[in-house]
Amino acid sequence: MHPCLMVDEILRVVFRYIEDRMTWCALARTCRTFNEPASDLIWETLVYLPLITRNLSCERISCEGKHPPLNDNDWDVVRRISSHVRRLHLYPFPIDDDVHPWFSILTSPPDPNFLFANLRLLSFESRYAEDTEVASQIVTHLIPLLLRPRLFALRFNIPGKIYTYLNFPSIPMLCPNIRVLSIADREIKWNENSIPDEAVYLLSRVVSELGDLEMFRSNITSWDLLSSLAHARALRQLWTYLPRWLGPRTERPSGSIFPQLRTLNIRATSLASCTGFLRWTPLTKVTEISVRCSASTDDDDVSRALVEMSSLISSQCTALEFVFFFMDSFPYKAVPSSCPRPMLDPYQACHRLRVIALETPYNLTLADNDLEDLVKAWPHLEVFHLLHDGREDPLVRLTLRGITSLLYHCPKLTHFTLLFDATCVPEDTTLLSHGTLPAVKYMGVDRSPISTSSDVAAYFSNIMPYLEMISVHYL
Repeated sequence: MHPCLMVDEILRVVFRYIEDRMTWCALARTCRTFNEPASDLIWETLVYLPLITRNLSCERISCEGKHPPLNDNDWDVVRRISSHVRRLHLYPFPIDDDVHPWFSILTSPPDPNFLFANLRLLSFESRYAEDTEVASQIVTHLIPLLLRPRLFALRFNIPGKIYTYLNFPSIPMLCPNIRVLSIADREIKWNENSIPDEAVYLLSRVVSELGDLEMFRSNITSWDLLSSLAHARALRQLWTYLPRWLGPRTERPSGSIFPQLRTLNIRATSLASCTGFLRWTPLTKVTEISVRCSASTDDDDVSRALVEMSSLISSQCTALEFVFFFMDSFPYKAVPSSCPRPMLDPYQACHRLRVIALETPYNLTLADNDLEDLVKAWPHLEVFHLLHDGREDPLVRLTLRGITSLLYHCPKLTHFTLLFDATCVPEDTTLLSHGTLPAVKYMGVDRSPISTSSDVAAYFSNIMPYLEMISVHYL
């Protein structure tokens, strides 16, 4: 054998280029040198735990679901295979009169630290309400054995009441190096928390003790939890859910608040809850913010609330580069035909903006002069989407002259969606005679009136020579 093939690091790099599990299995059987790196790839990601017990002696697992105690050789097989697993994804198993034998085996190891010594990522997802009984058994008996010191990512998506079986206080002790934590409930109702308050309180304590936590995702929230997250010194990405009512608001956090937070994703059931959160805490380091919000009956003046939200985001997020806002419901029958320009004006203070994407029931179309005044402040803009989600055809005031101004002032622009009147080609194209034409590849026109004239097509070809796609829908 060539000496290079005796080097474990080289073998691992080469074997990574193989995507066929059968080939890995063949390599693992080739020789002792190949066995370890190939076995690591075979078992690196495990989504079906019974695959481990299938490697035990056949006579030790009977069809009736009972088995005698495993001998030392069998336990050595379990230990050796589980040590290769880096990512483990658990799903509830069907249950009849008794639990499956593999579950009994794996929940009764000779030592609590016996299994999955090198586990890095653990996730557990329960998709259906009828899985509750099995999910509670997994959380109670199996999960504690899988919380390993090297674990850096822990994700749950299970029915809310199952979290009462999860031993939250043990997580920082057993997994002190957790960097990614996700706590969710697939069946949650957006107007209320389905996870018991006690579990939410314990979760907030866990967050405060995880000193290396970098990413947190949850569709449950409390002011205590938000306060703990605000003081998480390593937190860089936060996905949070804001119900219509979180209870009495706590005092504004003091000291170093969200010192490393860069990405903030908010799912809110009312504009009031979202603006309340933005007023509550500074977000000076945030560069990307996404808000998916519903307007509720608590929002008396939706237009004013939208303007206030824009003002809060622009003033709080002084390093902002990416802003996305989507309103997915409107509680009133009559939707105003337009939203005032002040919704966009606050972002003129954010000169680093690369992405702006706004979608509301309001008509966000602008006049040519308005658009030109706005985009002068965004020389680094790469993506610009203003979308109207209303049913009626909106009033269009923007023309091709405004589009030309957009391309001139934003030379890095690659994608945009706007409502504009493309039935008449402007005579003055002097703006584009200066500098390099922008590399726009995608243009969304939504319901824009566009002429079939060859002059319009020629004009588009002139101002956007690298255009690859024109769409009537937002991409």
